[in-house]
Amino acid sequence: MYRASPVAPVEEGANASPPPSEAAAAPVDVASHHAASAAVQLRNWPPRSDVLLVGFWAVMASVLGRGLAPALPGSSAGIGQLIVGVEDLGAFSSQFMVMMGTAVCVRLLLTTLECRSYLFRPVAIVTCAAALPVVVSASSRHLSPEWLISLVGLSATLALASAMPALRAPHSRVAGLVLLTVTMGSLVSAAGRTIALYASQQVEATLFTVARGIATLGLLLDALSVAWVALWLARRLRLRGAWLIAGAVAVALAVAWTGQQGDPEDVATWGLVAGRALAALTAHPDPFIGPGIRYFIEVLALILGAITLWFQRPAGVGATLSFALLARVSGDVPLCALMLMLAALSAVRASLQSVEPDASTREPPGRRAPLEVIPATR
Repeated sequence: MYRASPVAPVEEGANASPPPSEAAAAPVDVASHHAASAAVQLRNWPPRSDVLLVGFWAVMASVLGRGLAPALPGSSAGIGQLIVGVEDLGAFSSQFMVMMGTAVCVRLLLTTLECRSYLFRPVAIVTCAAALPVVVSASSRHLSPEWLISLVGLSATLALASAMPALRAPHSRVAGLVLLTVTMGSLVSAAGRTIALYASQQVEATLFTVARGIATLGLLLDALSVAWVALWLARRLRLRGAWLIAGAVAVALAVAWTGQQGDPEDVATWGLVAGRALAALTAHPDPFIGPGIRYFIEVLALILGAITLWFQRPAGVGATLSFALLARVSGDVPLCALMLMLAALSAVRASLQSVEPDASTREPPGRRAPLEVIPATR
């Protein structure tokens, strides 16, 4: 429906100033227009159920596909059916997460292109168009190291371009901070693995030591990202957050202690499975830090990633923290690269959301604004 422009010329004979009733109704029309625009924008976002579905299967793919599936074979006798079932469920969760995650990633890309950052739009379009086919193709065949290195670069470029808009908005600053830390850790860890691969091929012990030092830096960045999320939960939930973090830390300590107990021949079946699963989840080469600390960070990141997925407000922040913790320093794994891309686009989504003002800053109904001019009458 056509509306007259507010800057259109006034016809002859018309009163230059609008009637008081129209002047009073103008702010209401503007407010309703902004509310309608926000409602349309929210309808364009992917439904929260889709994001939760992708996040749930991302956790399942991390625990089953990357952890338990390679740990169960050879751990005990008579569990052949369990091994086959876990492998099938892990493969299904990985395939489902790739297909559903790609669809959600494309929808997030289309709805975040209204970001005013001139760097984000071309980077997001190019990186998503180049990286998503690589992720989909990796679900059916093994990729060469060159393709995996390029996947690290594409996902990290998108994450770095997405961190800037998220850092500028106060309500999404924690999402941008965690995304930036995880991305730097992914780049550092990928560089360490590349150097370690080259050193093993050339039989260079000194170069492999350098690779382990770089992996140590990547682990420290990984631990820093987990600490940022734990601090955000503690500040957001206060006493409940402190108890929640204490419980997560206790579970992570118990699992890490179980996984590093003695030699594989001397431990019980569950300890052997836990140790193998955590070793499979942990990035290589081994840093200059004991396996117990690495296992603890790995388990705590999985627990916090599963918790933050359910946070609705501010919209997009919880999904960013969850996908970033699940991706972490394994950007050369196609599934983790997709999670990092989902975290990057969710961070931009969080920065575009409008935050309602606090109740203390709102004007009570029926009161005039402080600077409103009241015409004098006799």
